[in-house]
Amino acid sequence: MDNIFLLTIGFIFLGALFSNVMKWRNKDRVLKDLHGFHSTIEMRGGKRIWGKTHVYTNGMELSFTRGASSSTGDPINSYIFYSDDIDNICAIYRNHGELTKKNQEKRRKEVDAVSNPSFFHVLKRQMRIFFNMFNDAIGEALNVFLSRMKGGGSSVIATQSDYLKKMGTTALSAIGNSYDPILERYVNNRVVVSLYDDDKHEEFCGFLKEYSSAWLSVLDCEITDSHKIDMDDLTRLSLQRDIDFSYFLYEEDENVFALDVVLSYFGAEPLKIIAVENDDSDVPDRGKQPYRHPINKTLKRGQSISFTLSKLPTESFEGFNKDILPIEFEMIAEERREGDPPEENEIYQSILPELKLELQSTHIADVYVPRSLAVLRHGAE
Repeated sequence: MDNIFLLTIGFIFLGALFSNVMKWRNKDRVLKDLHGFHSTIEMRGGKRIWGKTHVYTNGMELSFTRGASSSTGDPINSYIFYSDDIDNICAIYRNHGELTKKNQEKRRKEVDAVSNPSFFHVLKRQMRIFFNMFNDAIGEALNVFLSRMKGGGSSVIATQSDYLKKMGTTALSAIGNSYDPILERYVNNRVVVSLYDDDKHEEFCGFLKEYSSAWLSVLDCEITDSHKIDMDDLTRLSLQRDIDFSYFLYEEDENVFALDVVLSYFGAEPLKIIAVENDDSDVPDRGKQPYRHPINKTLKRGQSISFTLSKLPTESFEGFNKDILPIEFEMIAEERREGDPPEENEIYQSILPELKLELQSTHIADVYVPRSLAVLRHGAE
């Protein structure tokens, strides 16, 4: 067996190994920043899903912080997004007020690095741009090398040249994404990104951190919008940095249940409490009784509001032991709480009815948008 044959076999093996490792490690360089953070994913059509984000090379997963059920009633604890599902995402929001204290600090460092980039941060990016600009040249050099090897008489190279070319292209594309001169000009600068989805048009003003062939990330945006949070997701309620919740659940009549709620607000901007409801068009009916309790009150910093949700839907309390009532518990943000939440909160969470609190607020968030729907429209001060 000649040396050229052995060299060729070794080259193919090492090249294939390198290519597969790069493919395995290759995550979208925009979306990978969401890994380990709680985020809200908004699908085209308005459906929103909240949970802890896990980013993979071929998709994403949101892990729920409380029990949920599928359309058939089976218990589920996560939502998996494959490539086709990701194509239907309208936007992803990483709300600063819904992060753990550790992740808030991590996010602040990320924002600081983008808004005030260091010399090494800029140098690292310039080196990556340099590599991307010469990506095609490296590919051409690889083709010339393979042609010379093929002409050298190796039968293995002659029969596997197409495979080797594809292998080299895969490895190179895994390392870098296409260079965009306009977007690169505004990286680490404030910009305005316009999002268009059917009849919906939104604009986000923040620092452009990163772009890939499919996504843009804009950090530190001030957003005013209406959104809903689950009142039985105690983990998410405890992560609301600007709101503390207090619940008192009791039986007001035979098999008729009520929930007293107290909300205390600590945010800088006014918060509007719109309503409490269980109507959710994103989830099949499954026999739920329609329920809506309008509130329409605006809170300023330091104010509180209390209200009673009477005659709660009875299907929420089927099969549970009423002897534990009444129960009272709180969801308080970490900075205003001493120690961890009581362990019994997990038990209480399973008892609470599936209700949503609709809010309108101004908050700080990082926004991740697909380039198929969004465009960098303006530079900003």
